[in-house]
Amino acid sequence: MIWLNVMDAIVRLVDAALEGGLGSAIAVSVGDAGREVFRLVRGHTHRLPVRGTLVTEATPFDLASLTKPISTVACAMVLVGDGALDLSAPIRRWLPASASTATVRDLLGHAAGCVAHVEFFRWLRGARPADPRAALVERAQRVPVAAAKPVYSDLGFIQLGAIIERAADRPLEQAFADFVAGPLALAARFAPTPIAGAVATELDERGVVTGLVHDENCFYGGRICGHAGLFGSIDDVAKFAAAMVMPKERFRPAVVERFFTEAPTPGAGWRLGWDTPSTTPGVSQIGDRWPRTGAVGHTGFTGTQLWLDLAKRRWVVVLANRVHPTRFGSTAEQIKTLRRAVGDAVIDALDR
Repeated sequence: MIWLNVMDAIVRLVDAALEGGLGSAIAVSVGDAGREVFRLVRGHTHRLPVRGTLVTEATPFDLASLTKPISTVACAMVLVGDGALDLSAPIRRWLPASASTATVRDLLGHAAGCVAHVEFFRWLRGARPADPRAALVERAQRVPVAAAKPVYSDLGFIQLGAIIERAADRPLEQAFADFVAGPLALAARFAPTPIAGAVATELDERGVVTGLVHDENCFYGGRICGHAGLFGSIDDVAKFAAAMVMPKERFRPAVVERFFTEAPTPGAGWRLGWDTPSTTPGVSQIGDRWPRTGAVGHTGFTGTQLWLDLAKRRWVVVLANRVHPTRFGSTAEQIKTLRRAVGDAVIDALDR
């Protein structure tokens, strides 16, 4: 009866969000004690130019910055476990031209002094370099460091993706396939060419972006990056969450625990590639009832979210395309409200 009630509550929240214009599709997964206990899929692949097909549990979403933990950080976990990546090594060991003198560990914790974002795509779009991936990494390296405190940085993860490639001795998309997707039986992948049947994102000068990455730096920078570009379904992200709360395959428990608990900057919320819930009421996008200790997670610009409760082996995943048909307007606040409400509803049920 409890789970019937929470199912009804989450269904109402999701249906109301879609009716209120929050994208065209929303999927939710909830796990407890290491297994999925609830899944919901609602909506259509797009609203424009006409309503798309119904989404399913296998429909790919643009995961946006969930690319960071699911691909880049997960690959780093495997490489550390294999002894192929030393987190204490300077960034310049792998990228000699980097403006940062910090370590790989600092990059993971957004503590390497990298600025948050630069619109490289404006140059990439016009210049059309022969190797846009290399050009993006080269430009990200050259930006002077500026931060004296942790700053969430796409530039840092663009560099980190390049480091993964060098440490793994293979392209990032192949490292992800070999280290993460293959062992965990995920269909998730990057999209150098359009992925059929994916959930659409924004209507902009590119048209209705569908099956190709929404993030402009990634789109014009080769479409495969350390900070964005991964597509995955609710089934994919649920499987990944289960592997994180109960490490298996290539993920060594001691290494995973280190990534979840180590903070490069004492007192900061960032761990190694993972965020932690804010202690300020009303701020955290997982809500106010999710535990503030032993919990990590991440969000994505398109409307995605993954949070873990490590002690109880729980997770909450929300996938949405809140930027469809536009990122502007009230959708940023709407998705935050939905994420918080879903998180609180889950705790209402699990801890009752």
